[in-house]
Amino acid sequence: MTTGRFAALCAALALTAAPALAQQAVDASGPIDLHRTDPEANLVEELVVNARLPGPAWWKVSDADTTVYVLGVPALVPTNLTADDSVLKRRLDGANVLIMGQEADVSVMRVVGLALGGKRYFLTTAPMRQTLPPPLRERLETRLAAMKKPAGDMDDIKPAFAGFILANSKDGNLQITLGGVTDRIREIAKSKDLEKRPRIQNLPGYSLVDAVKTLGTAPQSLQELCLDAGLRQAENGEGGIRELSERWARGEVRAVVAADRGFSRCLASTPSIARELRDGQADAVRAISAALQKPGKAVAVIELRSLLAEGGVLEQLKAKGFTVTTPGE
Repeated sequence: MTTGRFAALCAALALTAAPALAQQAVDASGPIDLHRTDPEANLVEELVVNARLPGPAWWKVSDADTTVYVLGVPALVPTNLTADDSVLKRRLDGANVLIMGQEADVSVMRVVGLALGGKRYFLTTAPMRQTLPPPLRERLETRLAAMKKPAGDMDDIKPAFAGFILANSKDGNLQITLGGVTDRIREIAKSKDLEKRPRIQNLPGYSLVDAVKTLGTAPQSLQELCLDAGLRQAENGEGGIRELSERWARGEVRAVVAADRGFSRCLASTPSIARELRDGQADAVRAISAALQKPGKAVAVIELRSLLAEGGVLEQLKAKGFTVTTPGE
């Protein structure tokens, strides 16, 4: 890996969901307001600003004698993406603390076990394809054919779990890799190239396996949203993800947050997972607020939509009286 560049590996579960389907979702008790449930659905427009410096975009939170530089990181990037890390190294050098935001806690073996042996959480009483609207059923069958699997391969599981498997499969095999961007940032923070290395503070994460299990009791409308999201993520493929991630690496924030969000949209629309995401935002706000109590500088790495969301990390910090500066300022 060349000096001045950092690699980002797949981080899993982001990038696509159909807005029309989200708006139309209903269950037996009436409409499901997914935008209200999802804590990352709506963004603060004035915070969505492209970078002026080289590399990904940075925000700043400051008071009279401290500045916390905040890097917004998307949930999913392809293998071997490179980005200019000169700004990152400069800001890490001499920082009091490096705050690493909420990440999914997942064992690949547990996820594979869930996919292969945990179907009891998602077993159906009727063949799944018979419960789907015709366009969604057709897309599912087309995707399974592309994976060289029979049309009824997923008939015994619920749509949400089928969407999870489709979103995270490559060549018919489940593949989940987490932590590429954040692992590389930690590596730089520990490097002897820095004159003064920061203390690393890791914020609590959430269990991806438990999050997926909660979808077993989701209503049919949300089940179909999750299947649609998984199909869209699979259909977009590496090309779409890579193009968007390269825009993130160039600091093109508007293009990144305007894209579909994929299976993460499905997960964030379930109440228990939405609570965990809000808890993660609160943890980040507390950690950054504490860092502002010590004169000097600090660095925080926060998931991009959590950072920019209405009621999210930056908006909460601004409400506390801290100064928030965008990448364009």
